[in-house]
Amino acid sequence: MTLLTTSDFAKAAQISRQSAHRVLSSAIQGKPWRGFNLCAVKLSGQSSGKGGIVLAVDVPRSSPALRGLLGLSETLPSTTIEERLKGRAEPWQIDIAADKYRVITPVLRTLPGSPERAQAIRDLAALPAHQIGNSWTQVKQRTLYDWLNAAEGDVSGLVPGSRSDRGQRRVRISRAWDTGCGLPEDVQDQISGKLAGVVRGLLAKGRSERNVRTLCAVELQKLTVEAGVELPKAQLAQLCKLNAKWSAQFCEMKAVHAFTADNKTYTDKHEFHVRRGLTARPMEVLMGDVHTVDLTIAEALSSKFSKLHDVAFDAALAGQVSVKAWLIAWMDGSSGYMWATPVITAPGQGITQQDVALSLYEVLSCPWGGMPDEFMIDNGGEFGFLAESVIRFAAMAEISGLGVVRCRPYHPEGKARIEGAFGVITRGFISALPGYNGGNILKPRLKSRGKAVASYNRGAKQLVEDLHLAIAQYNGTAQQGDLAGLSPKAMLSDKAEATGWQAQRIDDPDMFDLVFSREERRDVRQGTILIGKRKYSGAVLAELIGEKQVPVLVPWRDSNGPIILFRDGIIHHLTEETFALNDREGAVRKSGMVGLQKAEIARRKATAAEVDVQQLLSDAADLGPVQHNAPVNWGFNAIDKGGFIGRADQRGGSPRTAKRGIPSDE
Repeated sequence: MTLLTTSDFAKAAQISRQSAHRVLSSAIQGKPWRGFNLCAVKLSGQSSGKGGIVLAVDVPRSSPALRGLLGLSETLPSTTIEERLKGRAEPWQIDIAADKYRVITPVLRTLPGSPERAQAIRDLAALPAHQIGNSWTQVKQRTLYDWLNAAEGDVSGLVPGSRSDRGQRRVRISRAWDTGCGLPEDVQDQISGKLAGVVRGLLAKGRSERNVRTLCAVELQKLTVEAGVELPKAQLAQLCKLNAKWSAQFCEMKAVHAFTADNKTYTDKHEFHVRRGLTARPMEVLMGDVHTVDLTIAEALSSKFSKLHDVAFDAALAGQVSVKAWLIAWMDGSSGYMWATPVITAPGQGITQQDVALSLYEVLSCPWGGMPDEFMIDNGGEFGFLAESVIRFAAMAEISGLGVVRCRPYHPEGKARIEGAFGVITRGFISALPGYNGGNILKPRLKSRGKAVASYNRGAKQLVEDLHLAIAQYNGTAQQGDLAGLSPKAMLSDKAEATGWQAQRIDDPDMFDLVFSREERRDVRQGTILIGKRKYSGAVLAELIGEKQVPVLVPWRDSNGPIILFRDGIIHHLTEETFALNDREGAVRKSGMVGLQKAEIARRKATAAEVDVQQLLSDAADLGPVQHNAPVNWGFNAIDKGGFIGRADQRGGSPRTAKRGIPSDE
């Protein structure tokens, strides 16, 4: 607010400062000045005035006529609240102010200026003592009046002043060492600084405060002796003892250790996290995560995933191994509504991409689920197929805006809501089931001394039903916080109605497999495609005789089932077929495929023109004579079959040679 102090008001009204003070004092009691009602206020903590109180006029609350009389401009001298802030009051100051207000409460109940008020003041002053803070003291009438004026005006006047050296450390290391070492202050400051560096380094290395005090006490003895102090060893050790208050002032270095050595602790406790609220419309974000069920399970009797774990379940049924339960969960970001699929595994098994795909199918085919705008998933490998699948779906459906977000490790804000829901489900619903081990399989809850809680023994089929029931109970139970007393199911219904949202379902299994599958490229050989050790065939492969690197899709829901060849907008299923030696169906199947292949060859032949290969070869070749220059004729003088030419002459003359193949001029 913009204020006109007493001095400024005196200048504007052209009166003395004393008169201005009387006018403002009367205005506080409701008396007008020159026909105007002055909006006067009290300011405490200023440099002048009785008890540090200054009177002022609140200009914005004054009438335009009064402002015109005073000749006030638009830009006025002001004393804002921000300019008067002196910092935070300590708890003991607030307690003393509250005690002062309590003492004068009987006076505040009387009328100002009345005999009853004066008598109440005298009665309070006559009491031997009042409790103010932690001490008892007698209060004089003048002090009671000061408290009364503050209570009826600016109550901050009841708050005692703070120390001028507030915030400054008055003990360097310990009172015993500061006063007993006998070193000059500048030397003490040097030792204190060196020791502070040592303790910071130790805490940054992860040492505990107790261990830090022990090590630093030895270092302090060393620094003290180096500074020239000569004391017996026992006396020096006693003098250099360090307390918890000294080491606590350096506890900020624990965050440094967490940052360098324990990323999870640092991100959980120190790193800034953005609070995420609910989305406005259902299925804008679908969060996915896997959670271990905190149950000790004795046996597995059946499971909807029995195809995946035949060997493991046989062993479990035989009592050879124990099993483990999981929840693959999906949560709508607008309501917290959760879909969850229980999975039961044997030792050495975990959640696979196939398990996640089976669970996701339940969400995408649900009438109140469907395809989300964005997936927010864990960083685990079991969700690795989603990114490629979403890209394929967006390209096929010509949809923009679809995306997959992977949460960074140890950053809970990404999927904190679904992890928090796991905690609610575990504590509120799964904990009611038999076999609940409290979340620690190594140290399960004890039924009695030395006796652990019995394991879950209802069988795998009932376990699946119990887990589904726990999820249903969670979805139907009212929650506070962002849900504001609604259940996740009710919140989902309300937002669907408010926004007119409809689920974009993928209820066709073939369509789901077309999207959520991995692409492989294989050559077509003998009318089949080989993936791993499995050979897949189908009528469509008869049209692809000899084709190379044909793209096929292996569905994540069942990687051992039929695969997909998507050709010309048509989904073709390729299956693995094996026939017994005496199975006539094998011969029928072969005959049918051979017939299709022959038909394909005939179709291809029909597209070919009749050609004379020899003629085309001759046309492509140069069959004319060789082009050459005029030849040089070569001849021979004689043919020396006996080897006489070139022998030494019998008369001793030089031998004569005849050169064969040399052209003759004769």
